[in-house]
Amino acid sequence: METKANEKIFIGGGKSEVLLDEATNSVSVAGVNVVTPQPGVGDILCRDESGGYRFIQLDTFQAGTFPSAWETLGVVVLRKGNQVKVVSKHNEQRKWMDVYPYVVTGYELDGTEHTAQLRLHGRPSTETFYEFTYTAGTVDELVSVLQQFLSENGETDWSAYKDAQERVILQYDNYTSAEVYRVNKTYASGLTLTACVGIDCPQQPSFVRKCGTLGYGIFNTERAKEYFNSDLSTEQYNPSEEVSSVPAYPVCWPAFAGTSQYRDGDKCLWLRQRYCKDPAHPTEREWEAYIDELPIRNPYMLAGNAPKWRDGAVLSASLKGKTYRATDGTQKPLYPAVESCSQFLDGKGYLPSIAELAECLANVTYGLTGVTRENADPVNRSLYAIGGSAIRIRSTYRSSGRCYEGGAWSTIGFGTIDNNDFYFSQYCLPFALLELPAGTD
Repeated sequence: METKANEKIFIGGGKSEVLLDEATNSVSVAGVNVVTPQPGVGDILCRDESGGYRFIQLDTFQAGTFPSAWETLGVVVLRKGNQVKVVSKHNEQRKWMDVYPYVVTGYELDGTEHTAQLRLHGRPSTETFYEFTYTAGTVDELVSVLQQFLSENGETDWSAYKDAQERVILQYDNYTSAEVYRVNKTYASGLTLTACVGIDCPQQPSFVRKCGTLGYGIFNTERAKEYFNSDLSTEQYNPSEEVSSVPAYPVCWPAFAGTSQYRDGDKCLWLRQRYCKDPAHPTEREWEAYIDELPIRNPYMLAGNAPKWRDGAVLSASLKGKTYRATDGTQKPLYPAVESCSQFLDGKGYLPSIAELAECLANVTYGLTGVTRENADPVNRSLYAIGGSAIRIRSTYRSSGRCYEGGAWSTIGFGTIDNNDFYFSQYCLPFALLELPAGTD
């Protein structure tokens, strides 16, 4: 839709008046809902009556005068040059993986009897070794015998089938508890089990932080300072042994100061010697300076910050479209979080990377003490204005990066980055990348 200076145009047969301001090159609808060709963080992505994309400036949206033929789609979270990344107005909780399948190899199809041992489940508390005797001349015969073996042993949460690639799949169907394939443990003898996720998505290493060390890192320092200011009993954030390097996780203020009620003695003198003018009398400001050095370096060229891990669209593409056979015989998405996000914006959507999440969530304030949606950060203000889902700094958000054989990287509600098991349902933020016309940066 083109407009001339001060030309009045009625949209979609309604009474919303459109005016072009030549000085700012922006369009306003009845004085509000200001449309701009120069979108920034917090601006609202809309689809107009002709199907084109439009951006409404932050804090100008007004539902009462918004053209009825237009549709709000999401909010700008990042912009670099002519590239704009938008988050959907709605987000939901999804599993990263719906089931946990293993590829079975190492079998013999010679029509004679063979014996193998299988260990099901990845946690020691639930491990069970079974002796599996089979005779098979084809893959189909092996699958049939394996399924019968599972049924006879009462393993109703597991199934066996042949996939479209002629692979034998042993699958944990009721994926509601941890299933971790550890390569340094024996899960089978006479057969080999390989977790499918190791095939579909490589493992992303931990991150280089601003202090130059590897660790899990922080993505929102304000939330981290708020959360870790209290005395925490967990050893992740309150070391039980004396530290001699910057720990992988943030250290809470009482532990840093050596005054924690949960520890017998001071464990963090080394940290105070690094960050405090007088290690015997640390200040909270010095602890905050330590926290300020824990965000991940974004972008960076090494470890989990490297370029190959930054693009969530590329990571999502490696998982999109992969399916599994459900117990009712139908094919379903193996990676629901990726599949759900891919539906956003006419199929342009994807599950963001940790680097993208960290950059997007670094300035989120909704969820900090005393912050409401109305007075929160620009992205949340706009989501609130258009009736969208909030982005809460205290929620956990999935990324498209795999951390290990049983979990993916996530941003945690403490302001930190960590990993979570695949089977948990956690919030997913659908992102999409839009290219603006050349010359608009």
